[in-house]
Amino acid sequence: MKPPGRVVAAVAVTALTTLTPLVPGVAHAAAVPAGQLAYVTASGQLDLVGVMSDGSTSGAPVQIAPVTKVAAPKYVEVSDVVVSADEHWMAWSETIDKPNKRYGKVEVGGRTVVRDNVDGTITTLGNSVYPLGFSGHTLVSIGGYTERLVMTPKPHYVRLPGNAYAVATYSKGVVDVASRGDGRVDRENLRLTTFSGDHTLLHRYVIGRDYRNVTANIDAVSPDGKKLLVERGNHQDFDGIGPSSDFDEYTLAPGYPRRQLGHYGTNAADWRLQTATFVGPNDEAWLALHDYGKTVRGVVVRAVDGRLHLVASNAITVAGSPLGYAVVQPGKWVLDKQSPDEDFNPVPTADAQLWFDDKEIGPIDIQGSELSWVNGVVSGSGSSTPL
Repeated sequence: MKPPGRVVAAVAVTALTTLTPLVPGVAHAAAVPAGQLAYVTASGQLDLVGVMSDGSTSGAPVQIAPVTKVAAPKYVEVSDVVVSADEHWMAWSETIDKPNKRYGKVEVGGRTVVRDNVDGTITTLGNSVYPLGFSGHTLVSIGGYTERLVMTPKPHYVRLPGNAYAVATYSKGVVDVASRGDGRVDRENLRLTTFSGDHTLLHRYVIGRDYRNVTANIDAVSPDGKKLLVERGNHQDFDGIGPSSDFDEYTLAPGYPRRQLGHYGTNAADWRLQTATFVGPNDEAWLALHDYGKTVRGVVVRAVDGRLHLVASNAITVAGSPLGYAVVQPGKWVLDKQSPDEDFNPVPTADAQLWFDDKEIGPIDIQGSELSWVNGVVSGSGSSTPL
């Protein structure tokens, strides 16, 4: 794919309402908007593009990040993109790197960037945390502690009380895990915790030597707040121990029923979660997984009738929307020989694929290592407020 020209500017997009999805096999007069997609490019920038229901784009992609300015040879890369449930807000990390003879590059600084998608206003915060997600319109970040961003009278972080480990956000606060152990057995309380400190226990996990902990993993709450996807495993990326991660799905309503999805493939394959997303009005969970070893594979699976089914082999990430669309990015995991820890990086190998109602529609003329739907109005010239 030859990348189109990039323009560093905000873009005005018509609000997406009363959309009519394109159903495969049914004649339609014309394609309709599927939504607006944010994606991190191979060069580490964040672009926006309108996607139509047949996989075509409504115009050329528009670059919105990085916004951090540095002088050569330093450069900036975008990662950790999160979007609020109503898609009013976005946030991401901007890592400042410089070339290094031994490791290829070293990180020399970082920023968290928050963007109001309605008027384009941008707030830049210099710190050592990364975005976890939004609780309503409040950004929650993780570093040494869990903190929420308060925008008035000027942007500042407020630490959440306690020392539980936050794994996701929901409309009233965070999903966290409070742990106690004696070295042989851990008791981990999975909770909904409000910003005022009220706790609702979802489940008490008793963890032995199977390494299927619920702390320090990748979890997700659906945009409508009705479903929670929990990873159970030892998520240390490519140095993790123990079997493939198990997955539990909770309905976030009184009683909080749990459905155990188990794991994909075999225990010995050591599958870990890379991305969790929800597709359609029924919040069907789609997961991008990777294993680890001398070579690393990536797949996308979806939860159907309480089991995980393969969607695409050789894929690195996925993004779903409540309208029923999903974008699957073909790719592979490549060993970074210059990394001091010899990590693997996700690398796209073909154009992203648009799906609807579990059927593949066709390719989109973009490639991204991270994908997020950002429906709504994005306009305004934007401004920067460094702190």
